[in-house]
Amino acid sequence: MCAAAQTALAAQGSPARPFFYEGLEEHIHRIPESIRSVLNEFKDSSSLCALRISGVRVDPDRCGPTPLSWQEALDCGRQALEEAQLALLAASLGEVFAWPTIQRGRMVQNLVPVESDREEQSGHGSVALEWHTEDGFHQDRCRYLALLGIRNPGRVPTTLGTVNDVRLTEHHRSVLRERRFLIRPDLEHLRQLARIAPDSDMLRRAREMYENPEPAALLFGDPESPCLRIDAPYTTAVADDGEAAEALAAIVDELTRAQQDVVVGQGDVLIVDNYRAVHGRRAFLPRFDGTDRWLKRMSVAGSPLSTTTPGASARVLTI
Repeated sequence: MCAAAQTALAAQGSPARPFFYEGLEEHIHRIPESIRSVLNEFKDSSSLCALRISGVRVDPDRCGPTPLSWQEALDCGRQALEEAQLALLAASLGEVFAWPTIQRGRMVQNLVPVESDREEQSGHGSVALEWHTEDGFHQDRCRYLALLGIRNPGRVPTTLGTVNDVRLTEHHRSVLRERRFLIRPDLEHLRQLARIAPDSDMLRRAREMYENPEPAALLFGDPESPCLRIDAPYTTAVADDGEAAEALAAIVDELTRAQQDVVVGQGDVLIVDNYRAVHGRRAFLPRFDGTDRWLKRMSVAGSPLSTTTPGASARVLTI
């Protein structure tokens, strides 16, 4: 895996930039067959909701101390080899993309605790991160979310809840399949966009999505094997719809009942099917001394109900 990443780095440049993903297929084929077969099995499955791969080569000394902010890590190339390994795994599943509203559109993003964001519902907070579909508010949300552990000395768990494990009444399922819910953008999109493009149309559209979200269903697809979208802190029932509010509370409670803890430690990659699983994080106490939990994050596009072609390209999407 490391050898394939080194070859890709030499030929393609930084995994943080879209150019890295152009013509990446030949490098993807250098990933060990044992790993590629597991990725293909995961991608083709209608029941597997998450996959953890261990043994990715991570050198914490070369990577340096955990940054105190994502801005500090933005242009640092010390983790290029680690990022290239994650990028090859992510590109094996589909088209890598990023939002211009998050970390200036960097393809590989940094999740680190930020002191000013302790109480925020984001990857930079340290309070318990509630259940959410990654970018659940948007129709172009990722199909797969990929996380790589650079360090996690406190073994802070990522939490997982899957649509396969919830037990709901037929009535609640029926209500959740109707457009009776509002999912707003999380505030991280609005905050970062307001800093870099305060007069942009993108910020105007993001604010409109927050202030006037369109009603959406939380369950969709095959009734026997449904998909799920939810962002608990930013999801409500439409006004005066007590039946929808009851169904929303029921599915959040069920996800919590069936919750699993997964530690993404140094060299672990966790891939989450963003249409069949939601995730969060346990609360923790950061030290801000360079040794805190540090994950890399990537988003991969794809049809919610079909497989995708690996190694296609990379995009920066528009809100």
